[in-house]
Amino acid sequence: MRAFGTLALLLCTLSLAACDFFAGPSADIPDNELRQKWRECKYLSNPSRTKALACENYERECDRRKGKGNFACY
Repeated sequence: MRAFGTLALLLCTLSLAACDFFAGPSADIPDNELRQKWRECKYLSNPSRTKALACENYERECDRRKGKGNFACY
């Protein structure tokens, strides 16, 4: 019975590790669109609070993709 519990815990851990819970909505944006939005943010001198948050999300997604070897924004 203990082996079953250990196996169940291991399977749950592996399945959760395979999911990307923290990707966010910008993870679904195609590379070319993300690159365009990221570049727009680089040229904003005084963005609104909402736009600044969006730009932070684009930057975070670019960094996440860069970590996976996808240099869409750089």
